[in-house]
Amino acid sequence: MLKKVCFFLIAVLAFNFTAAAKDPSEKKSKEKKEKTVSIAMFIPGVQQLKSGKYVKGSLFLGTFIGTVAGTFTYNKKGNDWYDKYRNSTNVDDIIRFREEAEKSFKKRNLFIAGIFTLWLAHIIDLKFIKTKKGGVKGEIGKNNFNIGFYYSF
Repeated sequence: MLKKVCFFLIAVLAFNFTAAAKDPSEKKSKEKKEKTVSIAMFIPGVQQLKSGKYVKGSLFLGTFIGTVAGTFTYNKKGNDWYDKYRNSTNVDDIIRFREEAEKSFKKRNLFIAGIFTLWLAHIIDLKFIKTKKGGVKGEIGKNNFNIGFYYSF
C-alpha cells in the first residue's frame, strides 16, 4: 500500500512539473488549470515547489510523505499486534499484545493528526502567506496597537 501511495505522489509531481515545463505560449484550458490547482491543494508542497519556493515546498512535501508513511506503518503494526491478540490463548500474551496494539494505534492517530495539521498549514500558506496578495499590517498608536490581516482576491 505504501508503494502505491509513493507511486501516486511521484506521478502527480511528474504530471505537475511536466505541465509547468511546457511552452508558456501554449494556452491551458481553464479546466486543466483548475485540475492542477485542485491536485496541488490536497498535496502539501506541490504548489510551493511549482511557484519556486523550493525549501518550503521540500519541507512540506517531505513532511507529508513522512507522516503518511508513518500512518501506514503504525496502522500495519497495530493490525499485526491485534491479530496476535485475537489468536493468542495465553493470558499474559493477550494483555501484552493488546497493549502493543493500542500503542501502535495511538501513534497512528498522532500521525493522522500531523497530516491534518500539515494540510491546514499548507492551506493557510497558499491562501494567506503571499507577498503580493496578502500579509499582515501592524500599527502602533499612542494608546493602542492594531494588527490587520489583508488579502486581495
